[in-house]
Amino acid sequence: MDLKDIRKEIDAVDDQIAALINKRMEIVKKVAEYKKQAGVNAAGIRDIKRETEILARICTGENKETLRQIFTAIFETSCACQSDFLS
Repeated sequence: MDLKDIRKEIDAVDDQIAALINKRMEIVKKVAEYKKQAGVNAAGIRDIKRETEILARICTGENKETLRQIFTAIFETSCACQSDFLS
């Protein structure tokens, strides 16, 4: 296997990651819609307890710090999307 083939593997994984992030953001919009109907304002978007639970579940193994950084960025982006929707 040469470098070109290895990079094709990475490209395929990147495509899957992008599709899953897009799907997650669609669900985040549903969460924002629910929160809007429940009367939650932009200040009440963040759920630190849930984020901590997710990080504990997901951030394991050899790449736990990398996963923590990535998911923290995902949480921040998700909260920003909800905030925009609720504003």
